[in-house]
Amino acid sequence: MKIEDLEVGTVYDCSVDEDMDYPFQGKVEKVYEHSALMEIVKNDPKDDSNKTELNNKIVVSINKIKKAK
Repeated sequence: MKIEDLEVGTVYDCSVDEDMDYPFQGKVEKVYEHSALMEIVKNDPKDDSNKTELNNKIVVSINKIKKAK
């Protein structure tokens, strides 16, 4: 996916190498040069404590964002 294809308010499938152990769905809040600030909207229950610790927000690299299924 290209950074210019991201739309604020749209939900995407995401994964990260740190902070969250499982893939999740995030809604774009802000787009940066090579990443996006995502609101975590759906996640594996095992990651609930991580989500809370992150205040439901995380920055995700464009390489780790895919269209939601």
